[in-house]
Amino acid sequence: MIAFQGATFALAALALAIRLAGRQHRLLHLLQLEHYEGARLMLWLKRRSELLQLSELVPLIALYGAAVANVAVGQHWVGGALMLLTTPIAYLGVADWRRPAAKPLVLTPRAKRLLATSLLPALGMLLAAVALAPLGPDAVSIAIVLGAGSLLLALAPQVLLLAILLLRPVEARVNARFLASAKETLRRVNPLSVGITGSYGKTTTKFCLGAVLSADRPTFVTPSSFNSYLGVIRAINEGLTDEHEAFVAEMGMFRRGDIAELCELTHPSIGVLTAIGPMHLERLGSIEEIAAAKAELLHALPQDGAFVTNADDLRCLQIAAGAHVPVTLFGIDSEDAQVRAIDVELVSGRTEFDLVLPDAAPVHVSAQLLGRHNVLNLLAAAAVGHVLGMEPQRIASALGGVEAPEHRLSPIHNVAAGILVIDDAYNSNPEGAAAALEVLRGHQATRRLLVTPGMVELGDVEEDANRGFGEQAASVCDLVVLVGPQRTKPIREGLLAGGMAQEAIHVVTDIAAATTLLGALTRAGDVVLFENDLPDTYAENGSAPS
Repeated sequence: MIAFQGATFALAALALAIRLAGRQHRLLHLLQLEHYEGARLMLWLKRRSELLQLSELVPLIALYGAAVANVAVGQHWVGGALMLLTTPIAYLGVADWRRPAAKPLVLTPRAKRLLATSLLPALGMLLAAVALAPLGPDAVSIAIVLGAGSLLLALAPQVLLLAILLLRPVEARVNARFLASAKETLRRVNPLSVGITGSYGKTTTKFCLGAVLSADRPTFVTPSSFNSYLGVIRAINEGLTDEHEAFVAEMGMFRRGDIAELCELTHPSIGVLTAIGPMHLERLGSIEEIAAAKAELLHALPQDGAFVTNADDLRCLQIAAGAHVPVTLFGIDSEDAQVRAIDVELVSGRTEFDLVLPDAAPVHVSAQLLGRHNVLNLLAAAAVGHVLGMEPQRIASALGGVEAPEHRLSPIHNVAAGILVIDDAYNSNPEGAAAALEVLRGHQATRRLLVTPGMVELGDVEEDANRGFGEQAASVCDLVVLVGPQRTKPIREGLLAGGMAQEAIHVVTDIAAATTLLGALTRAGDVVLFENDLPDTYAENGSAPS
């Protein structure tokens, strides 16, 4: 009987350890999505009431009681009940570990170190149970071991934060080594350095500029959305070589000082500011703070540098007014812009316009990128090419070859079904969302469909922005699929206020459900716009209204 009691006790501890592993895996995933910012993780958990998952207390209390009763009563049926209880607890751990994600956890060396460190207490609990099992554990030892495991589960976020704190010296040494290597590479290669920032348009502008500069000299651009400090360091170490004569770095930020830090690393001589908007308003608190953070790029430019910015954006103009270097303005509407696009139109799935550069005759551009905001991105790249003295026709030719970055108004043709999907799922902001709707409106279609979870991180203006987005969509779309019952309520209100019939609005829980629904709704001749795909930190659980 003692051996059976010990085995069931060890099994209960194993189930609890599996649950702990799953919980820490999920927390680490969320932490990685928040760029390893512990404060952001805790804010998310608090907002979702997940600091302590009360739903798990019932099986834990049952497991705890059954384990103690197994020793006190000494009956096999109690041990059998204990073994049955381990199944749902272990299942929760496996389910958390294998939870579907739009952007899965990437087990980088840092992530592996954090996961291993956060699981050390769980491992200690399990080893203690295994050591006590052959000895015939008493009720006190069981209470202590399983109680410790339950406490670790309740305090899992704090355990992960402690792991971050403990590993900070290790991460500092690793990062210092990578930083030294990146600085040495930049010193040796000594490329023309261009920095790009803005509330939106950074990534597309980066690839536009990469195409333009590559027509003039060997150019390296930071890949994908590598725009954080450590991301740019990694990009330099992995991609910048002695053959490159130009380097284009996308510069993202979450707080004041982030862009200044990136400039200290890359020393840009040309700075490009695409736009100022409410993206990350939740983090910085005001549009003025966002503008000040973006202006750090201008302040870091050397006296012989150059600044390129958006003449159609009042806040960009305000920043440019304080420039200590020559400024080149681009735009569509502003008469102050030196680099302009005229006669813009959408023709056969391409954007056509005439590019106007200073002291030159207009040249025609036929671009694969769709939307007014992408014309601005193309103009930003053209402005840098002009600053560097490139010929207008060469600039125009390079712009014509730019392909849409993944999930940024990328057209996907389903020829067999006769359906066109416009993939604008990377992110969304008020200006970009409005531009995407205009692209949808401009396409010939039997019906126009929108799939969206709305916009996030807009602070106090978020509800109004989503409500306005809904009103705009009502004038363009025949059917709308909203992803996330709670978050999309303002969009639904806007759709109804804009005159859309209630039966034309469908609400689902997640993007998988949206895809399934589209399979039943779509037919030949439809054009479907996917606008935004929120990170997993904004996923909603529960059922959706029909």
